[in-house]
Amino acid sequence: MHRTYKKTAARKKTVHRALAHASGKKSIAIISSQYFWLPGEAGPTRFYSIARMFQENGYEVTVITSSFEHHEKVQRDKNLSSPFRVIYIDCPAYRKNIDLFREVSNRVFASGVRKVLKENQGQFDAVYCSLPPNNISKAAGRYCHRNHIPFIADIEDLWPEAMEMLIKKRVAGSLLFLPYKWDAEKTYQYADAVVGTSKEYSLRAFKYRNRKIPYRTVYVGCDLDDFDREAQENLDAVLKPDGEIWVTYAGSIGHSYAVDNIVKAARRLQGQGHEEIKFKILGTGPLKDKTQQLAARLGCKNVEFCGYMEHSLMAAVLVKSDVLVNSFAKGAPQSIVNKIGDYLAAGKPLINTLENEEFCRLVDENGIGVNVEAENSRLFCEALLRLLKGKRQIMGANARMLASKKFDRKHSYTAIKELVELAIYK
Repeated sequence: MHRTYKKTAARKKTVHRALAHASGKKSIAIISSQYFWLPGEAGPTRFYSIARMFQENGYEVTVITSSFEHHEKVQRDKNLSSPFRVIYIDCPAYRKNIDLFREVSNRVFASGVRKVLKENQGQFDAVYCSLPPNNISKAAGRYCHRNHIPFIADIEDLWPEAMEMLIKKRVAGSLLFLPYKWDAEKTYQYADAVVGTSKEYSLRAFKYRNRKIPYRTVYVGCDLDDFDREAQENLDAVLKPDGEIWVTYAGSIGHSYAVDNIVKAARRLQGQGHEEIKFKILGTGPLKDKTQQLAARLGCKNVEFCGYMEHSLMAAVLVKSDVLVNSFAKGAPQSIVNKIGDYLAAGKPLINTLENEEFCRLVDENGIGVNVEAENSRLFCEALLRLLKGKRQIMGANARMLASKKFDRKHSYTAIKELVELAIYK
């Protein structure tokens, strides 16, 4: 009985794909609870770019996302216009990134995903789902596996690895995060193909099992044309006094990012009489107040906390900066993060304190900046002063060249479409 069902389902799947291929009409569901934002919302645009890319290539696109906006921690305006169909699953709010209420919200979303997929049975040629949250991707993957729908897992971050650095008691932490590990492994088991935002993330799907499924590494990147247009439109709004050198960090002010080390470096340079060097901190996060208090306590007159900034204005600030900082704490599990596309697009040299081997190699091999030991303000200052006296123009040009080659979404995201079609027509 079970064998007959499997043959029948597989036959239906083959017929459905053949009809879709013959008509030229393909339909894809893109599931992202906390990584999808529409223009006009505050947050990275990667999944919007992916959805738009599929639509522009003739797909019928349905985005399944949460009613709760993760970046600003508010319920979303469901009336925002979209060029494709958006299904919002009503989810409860939470205040912190690591929070019991966030877990509740994720479970509500996972349940909603199963319901939406069931209500739309037979309508999708493929399902493309972000992880984390791992329980959501597991729920989507299980449904696709049971209903013979190609399932593509998009690895944006590694859970629980990213959480474990916050837990000092490793034994207790490892037990606490076991469900996240199980959900991740189940997701990879269900996947017919994998996209990773770094090679490390892509290969994570194969860590505990030797599976012959296709994968692609596609950096988050940015749209270079959009970046250039936004920067140009806002350059006049960014006033930079003559003679000042701007060292800029853009991103979260949280536990993984060691922004306090930037403040300590600023104080050290101020004490050495480098009054021309100014530090710009763009962004917010759970440690913003604490980091500002540190700057005040150290008497830093060369640090400005600019708060959250619209992407268009941020682009102009990056372009007017002299050096950009990819700041991370020791042991941070991140790889090639969202901001790197914007950093490279700005065409400025980079000081990197992320220990990730893949990214350090990218910095060295492409000559886009210098790698510095994490949380070491003395080495940070020494590297910065050498950079200002040396090859920063060449490194900036190298950064822009790398952006064009590997981080421009117009070109790099076509690999995602090709991978999805490989899963649909295999």
